[in-house]
Amino acid sequence: MAPAVSAGDHILMENFTFLFAKPHRGDIIVFKSAGIPVLPQSQLYVKRIAGEPGDRLRISEGRLFINEQPVSLSNALGEILYNLPIGAEKSALTDTIVPNGCYFVLGDNATNSFDSRFWGSVPRENIIGRAAYCYFPPRRIGRVK
Repeated sequence: MAPAVSAGDHILMENFTFLFAKPHRGDIIVFKSAGIPVLPQSQLYVKRIAGEPGDRLRISEGRLFINEQPVSLSNALGEILYNLPIGAEKSALTDTIVPNGCYFVLGDNATNSFDSRFWGSVPRENIIGRAAYCYFPPRRIGRVK
């Protein structure tokens, strides 16, 4: 998830927001891996929401399209390009409809990210909160965005 969340970052998650509002595209969420067969169980993951329930999501030449409209997600380095790791072209999910009650999540460091392109959408009940604040290391202190 670098640069939003880097290896070694200690982050605070808040779960108040999603009690009253649904998660949205661009939110950086924390979710449980329970029930996602390819992932180790009882783990927490941090990824950015790209697709919401019912969206037709397509990734082509590193660009994200939602319902056939180009969508730009950004982080501190600018627009995120969703290029696949070498050799993953045939196994990656790059054209799908996000099931009801689920979210399609992607990592900001897309070339090195194991995300919904490889294991599918995240059920809403797995989302436990939003990554909100980095408190360590000192040089990274601040809002996660």
